[in-house]
Amino acid sequence: MTVDGFFNQAGYEAYSPLFLSSTLALAYGVGFAAFISVVVHTLRTFFLPQRRITLIRLPVWFRRDIARRFRGTLKDERDVHSRLMLEYHQVPWSWYTVVFGICFIFLMIAISVFPTQTPAWAVIVTLTLSILISLPVAMLQAITNQFVPTQIFHEFVAGYILPGRPVANMILKATGHVATSQAVNMAGNFKLGHYMKVPPRLMFVVQLVAATIGTLVVTGVQIWALDNIQDICTKGQQDGFTCPSSRSFATASLIWGGVGPKRLFSPGAPYVFPLASLLPFGPHLSTYRYSNVLWFIGIGGLAPIPLYFLARRYPLSFWRYINIPVCFSGLSGMPPATGINFASWALTGFVFNYVIRRFHFRWWMRYNYILSAALDAGVVIALIVIFFAIQYPTDAQVNWWGNT
Repeated sequence: MTVDGFFNQAGYEAYSPLFLSSTLALAYGVGFAAFISVVVHTLRTFFLPQRRITLIRLPVWFRRDIARRFRGTLKDERDVHSRLMLEYHQVPWSWYTVVFGICFIFLMIAISVFPTQTPAWAVIVTLTLSILISLPVAMLQAITNQFVPTQIFHEFVAGYILPGRPVANMILKATGHVATSQAVNMAGNFKLGHYMKVPPRLMFVVQLVAATIGTLVVTGVQIWALDNIQDICTKGQQDGFTCPSSRSFATASLIWGGVGPKRLFSPGAPYVFPLASLLPFGPHLSTYRYSNVLWFIGIGGLAPIPLYFLARRYPLSFWRYINIPVCFSGLSGMPPATGINFASWALTGFVFNYVIRRFHFRWWMRYNYILSAALDAGVVIALIVIFFAIQYPTDAQVNWWGNT
């Protein structure tokens, strides 16, 4: 990088081209596939803008639900929860509009006052993409409890529209990904409040206050840590503040915003898998280009279609349980996930969602979700106890077979 934070083309060419590990390249590929597949899994018909002629008809699982929700209101719902919630005033659209306007003004001021390399139009493009993808991602999480990662797509787009700007890529990635994830989380919280009979306007205010306080606290703690912890975010930091997530975030910003997808993934980009020569058929892969990773976009777009028709043809078969976006989003966790992570995940899911569900259905129906929440809470409680009771006062390391 140059001293003002832009990509240094001359220095890059003098040093070395960028080589990705096979696992990381594959993770980027399945990230592309996951993003596209969730859109195809959810949407059906695209129209020509003026003539309203059906251009492409794609199968979808939820098209009727989407249309019905946009046309209906809470008064149209027949379940007991919706009838009880009619006693409360709903959140008007003006509240959302005012909050968005204030936050958008702050965002524009921030990227303009500080040397972020980010033009306003790029932020608008990123926010538009986030809005469009929020509905498919939210529907998939509501059904499968899996959030499809969207940051790779935002990095990809930002790398093309603002090449050679790592800081801008970082800002657009954070803006786009966080906008979608926060929208999905807020919708989930409103759904929980719907079942718990919490007034919607109170839910809105509580989340707004919590987000504001959380933003100030997190930023303040980060500034304090950077100013007061010696050698923070270095590999040899004595207290373990090595910041692995931040370093990964910085590396990604250099890959996508510095080197850029045009040099890596565009057709003709002269990069090969470094392990190709070690394979028995290595010579045939010696010219394998990273641009071939983009084939995952087509794979992600086509894979949900045959499964949709199979599920319609055999409505009681196992085909209706196969969810392509979830498959791809799970694979995208490969770095840093290892074989034991995937094996544990598969074994736990098989035991609780097949064996127990099939042979002890009443227990599964009453306690499976509660047990899942209890295990999550237990991890957090154990983390706090181990840190404050053992590691912090004694500086001892807990070594056991699960760690090694």
